[in-house]
Amino acid sequence: MSVRQLLLESHGEEDTADLGRRLAELLPLPATVGLTGPLGAGKTVVVRGMAGALGVDPREVCSPSFVYLVEYEAASKRLFHGDLFRLADLPDNAAERVHSGIGLHEAVASRALTAVEWWENYRGPPPERLVVVELEIENAEDRTIKLGFSGGGLDRVISEFGKAHSP
Repeated sequence: MSVRQLLLESHGEEDTADLGRRLAELLPLPATVGLTGPLGAGKTVVVRGMAGALGVDPREVCSPSFVYLVEYEAASKRLFHGDLFRLADLPDNAAERVHSGIGLHEAVASRALTAVEWWENYRGPPPERLVVVELEIENAEDRTIKLGFSGGGLDRVISEFGKAHSP
């Protein structure tokens, strides 16, 4: 599966949340947003933006590090939010069983929008559509963000981000 990439810049938390809002508004369902980057890079901020776009109060969104997967519903729209930080050291075969056991495989395969923090730790069936958001900390406010798109039906999303968010 070919991956198309864009490079963006964020100059504060609002820019990072706006990225999430735009993804939630533009992505056709089903879609998975895989988030990578160090602690404090803004992964959860992106998910808050996604939640806000779907009608979920962004203040309700926190990283599900200890529960692994949560579901938010608003106006018949669903957002699954997973966090694999604490599952990073599992061997691949055990990770796949655990990810299935917490419902992550079902979330990725659902007709909903799914966001997974620490995506690099995901083991399981590939999503139909995937946007990998890689956040890199430049300083306290600024982030370099790489978007990688794979799967069908993403041409409009890529075009919109390419026009509106090119550095």
